Amino acid sequence: MKKYIFLVLFLLCGCSPVDIEPARQEVNIFRGLYQIGKYSDIYKITSSDFQTATSEKKFIDIMNEAKEKDLGTYKKSTLKTEKITRGLFSNDEITLIYFSEYSKRIVQEVFVFNVEDKKVKLKGYRYDSIN
Repeated sequence: MKKYIFLVLFLLCGCSPVDIEPARQEVNIFRGLYQIGKYSDIYKITSSDFQTATSEKKFIDIMNEAKEKDLGTYKKSTLKTEKITRGLFSNDEITLIYFSEYSKRIVQEVFVFNVEDKKVKLKGYRYDSIN
C-alpha cells in the first residue's frame, strides 16, 4: 500500500502546470484564418491526431460549407469554460468552450488542444447552434 501512495505522490509532484494562454492564442489564430478563408493554413497547425482523422481536402470542404451555409463571418465571442485534462499515458488536453456570434447564427464552439512538447495543437473543433 505504501508503494502505491508513494507512486501517486510522485506522479502528482512530477506534473508541471499547464498554461492555457497559448490555447487562447491559437483560437485567435484559428478565427483570423477563418475570416480570410485560409482553411489550409488552419489545417497545417492542427495536431497529428486531427490530421490522421480528417484529410486536408475534407477539412477545407467542411469549413467552406460552415462559413457559406451555417456561420457566416465571425463577430465576437465569450469564453465560457476552460478545462485541463491531465494524461498519464497520453498528452494533456485543454478544452475551451466559447459562446460565439457569427453573422448567420450564435453557436457554442468547442476547441480541444493537445499539449505536445509544450506546444498546443488543435485536436478537435465543433460548433453547436444555440439559436
